[in-house]
Amino acid sequence: MTAFRFASLDVGSNTVRLLLAERTNKKKFRLLRVERRITRLGGNFSKTKQLDEKAMARTMEALACFSDLLSGEGVEKVWGVATGVVREAGNGQGFLDRVFQQTGLFLRLLSGEEEGRLMLKGALASLPKIDSPRLVVDIGGWSTEIIWAKRNRPVKIRSLGLGSVGLCEKFLKNDPPGLQEIESMEGYIGGVLAEVREWFGREGMELADLDSNLVGTAGTVTTLAAIHLGLKVYDPGKINGQRIDRSALNNIYHRLRSLPIKERQRIPGLEKGREDLIVAGAAVVSGLLKIFQRQALTAIDSGLLEGILLEGLSRHQ
Repeated sequence: MTAFRFASLDVGSNTVRLLLAERTNKKKFRLLRVERRITRLGGNFSKTKQLDEKAMARTMEALACFSDLLSGEGVEKVWGVATGVVREAGNGQGFLDRVFQQTGLFLRLLSGEEEGRLMLKGALASLPKIDSPRLVVDIGGWSTEIIWAKRNRPVKIRSLGLGSVGLCEKFLKNDPPGLQEIESMEGYIGGVLAEVREWFGREGMELADLDSNLVGTAGTVTTLAAIHLGLKVYDPGKINGQRIDRSALNNIYHRLRSLPIKERQRIPGLEKGREDLIVAGAAVVSGLLKIFQRQALTAIDSGLLEGILLEGLSRHQ
């Protein structure tokens, strides 16, 4: 019997990712290959809310390579999405049109709520089922999605303008960042998260009822887990389920923000191309643990990319 191949594609504000898989049944797949390129599509985003030409060119180059790869793999269907900065960009639709014209790849522009729902679907594939509600977060390059989930279903979803690329470009001008820069960024993050916590409370959330761990996915979280483990070679099997308690996470954050970029680059586990962004991303994680009073972060390697594929497979005839 022929095994049909499918792919999912996530064009984020910092990273472009591709997942190639074979379907094993309607709701499951066997992973064949994962590719990723840091292109920083959200880099140098203009005050007039336009994607930067060089950033688009970097991303287009990566997508052209992925298109060539897929054409040689006999893929039956590709489900592609764009997120984050493309939602805000005045030339976002024009960029998506160019992608289709030049590569043949169609990208569906997700709303923040759709992104959160699909991320949860993918993350749940790596999470044990529990009865108590929990918080699951995806910290991306341009936005952070927070999902209040219960019995593996989303209760409420919030998408926030707290991404590592946007925060880094807005607040962190020096290398290493100065104390005033850090305090301004933390104050901004804390204000946004405090409003969200209050909103969840009005919707019926009780912090005491939540699982004590904050579940996190995407590049910031998996990189922090890799640093915590001191991984010289990234290993998803070691990342999935890795728990970092709040004090250990804060120690990593304070170490990262105190070092210049060249010294951060030498830290085992820190992905090349993320050395400037990791400080802003870690600040969001630290803020989440503080504002929502969670004891630890549990890192999950799967998320949006897997959720896109699972949704596509469930609908594909």
